Amino acid sequence: MNNMFESKFYPPDVGQDVLRSGQIIDINEMPHEMVDRVVQTVAGVEVKFGTTEKDIIEFAQKLGRYIDDQTIIFSTPVLTNAGRFNDRPLSACVVPPVDLRGDLSKVKEVVDEYHQDGMGTGFDLSDLSDPVSILNFLNSVAVDGAESGKEQRPVGNMATLHVSHPKILEFVNVKVGADDRGERWKFNLSVNVSDKLMQAVVDNSEFILEDGTGIHAPTLFRQMAESCHACGDPGIVFLDRMNAHNPTPFTGAYVSTAPCAEVGLAPGESCQFGYINLGNFIRYNEDKTSYIDLETLADVSATLLRALDNALEISIDNYATVQSQNIMTMKRKVGVGICGYADLLIKMGIPYNTPQAREILLDLVNFININTKRESVELAKTRGAASAVRSVGSKYAQKNGYLAERYGNLETQSVSSQEWIDLDEEIYRTGLLRNVTTIALPPTGRSGMVIGASTGVEPLFKLSDRYGVNPVVIEILKQHSLDYVNIIEQLYKEGKSVNVFDLPEEIRHILVTATEINPIDHLMTVAEVQKAVDESISKTVNLPADSTPDDIVKIQVLAYQLGLKGISVFRDNSRSYQPKEL
Repeated sequence: MNNMFESKFYPPDVGQDVLRSGQIIDINEMPHEMVDRVVQTVAGVEVKFGTTEKDIIEFAQKLGRYIDDQTIIFSTPVLTNAGRFNDRPLSACVVPPVDLRGDLSKVKEVVDEYHQDGMGTGFDLSDLSDPVSILNFLNSVAVDGAESGKEQRPVGNMATLHVSHPKILEFVNVKVGADDRGERWKFNLSVNVSDKLMQAVVDNSEFILEDGTGIHAPTLFRQMAESCHACGDPGIVFLDRMNAHNPTPFTGAYVSTAPCAEVGLAPGESCQFGYINLGNFIRYNEDKTSYIDLETLADVSATLLRALDNALEISIDNYATVQSQNIMTMKRKVGVGICGYADLLIKMGIPYNTPQAREILLDLVNFININTKRESVELAKTRGAASAVRSVGSKYAQKNGYLAERYGNLETQSVSSQEWIDLDEEIYRTGLLRNVTTIALPPTGRSGMVIGASTGVEPLFKLSDRYGVNPVVIEILKQHSLDYVNIIEQLYKEGKSVNVFDLPEEIRHILVTATEINPIDHLMTVAEVQKAVDESISKTVNLPADSTPDDIVKIQVLAYQLGLKGISVFRDNSRSYQPKEL
């Protein structure tokens, strides 16, 4: 079934740069050729499911069209590996099933293999007596691997430590001053924070560490904030909350997370990601009022879920360890995510930091969620259900089970709570569900850039960059006056930074950027959309350079009070190198 689809994919300048610099495409490969091989590979795997040639071709053409028009984009491991490195999985991240108290040379071997396959790694250090020394070892493995020339894509890494560990302060401070010492770090750090610690912070009381040592809880919490203020790490995660929403806890507890904390992971577990560009669903009525095309969004959601299940099938055949093969065969966990949310709001003329924006986000993610699960039910009818769904201990095997528990009280404009209850009942009755989770919200950093979309659930970081003024900024300016466009483009040509105060007053609020948004509004966005997400959400509260540790303390306490599963905070200029200039 060659030539199932002939792509005309042409990404923006930033996308072409990301594809080349990130080695996502081969040195002689064009972007449209990348799409052809990805579509051919991801659709072609359906032969093993007995799908007819006609249906495979129809699916490939639909998937290809959605990628070509930049409505769907896969995570970079899929774009890099599919059809190019046929011995590699297409997963983005994994908790390597290794013994960090054992032979570290074997640990290095396994981690190197995962990294060379393009997978980020997560580690829990809580069972170690000397977690920082192992962290330093793992970081050296990551740094050496990045410099080896054997890794096709830059990979992220996460290290978590429970807040009650006796060496928590050493862990919290390990990256402070790293720039001055000339250290290179390839790890994000997160403290696994417990309810006991947070209650002790609120009570201004003592917190007892695992070895019986008492420590003043607010002092410990402030030290975490001071380190975050100094270098951007650590973030905080609430793994107990993630585990409470694990639909199949008998398959293993989440012990760490993906590098940006968007999914909890058990040992050996991984995830495949793909993203829906929400900015591409705006349509206009005859009177030029905007609306969101939900009919197309439903089809795109189902198409991407099917594609990710196919990608998982390829991954299972290529994982570095049997444990990864086994747990992913049991659970078939995938993550449909989003990008282009900020773009959508700008096109609709809605400020990011408003209740209306959050209401729209919750509704759209809820809509994507239920449509991906409906498609997962349909796939199970022909491909079989994930074995964990019907097993003893599965929340799906219980009446009023996982979906009723998580979403049975969630009512949004496009999805009723009754629809969730009915779907839960169908899965309980039939046992048919192909994927135990279907939705997660990663940062979509490089993937979003490939198609020129705003990333994840984040607002715009800047109105312009080295590639020019953001296209959605130009679009909204054109709706008001071409004079505004000319002024902004002239500023850019003169090498001047374009900011919101260069814009007409009547639209400044629509184009507010990350550091201009109140931290509470950042948190409220996460708190609202978390209601409709199986897993977690990658979200960073970006702060101006003059923010204080007290500001970070307030943000982290509020994150806990709002029921979030984790939060990262980044103060502008707190590192000598930062991924995006704010």
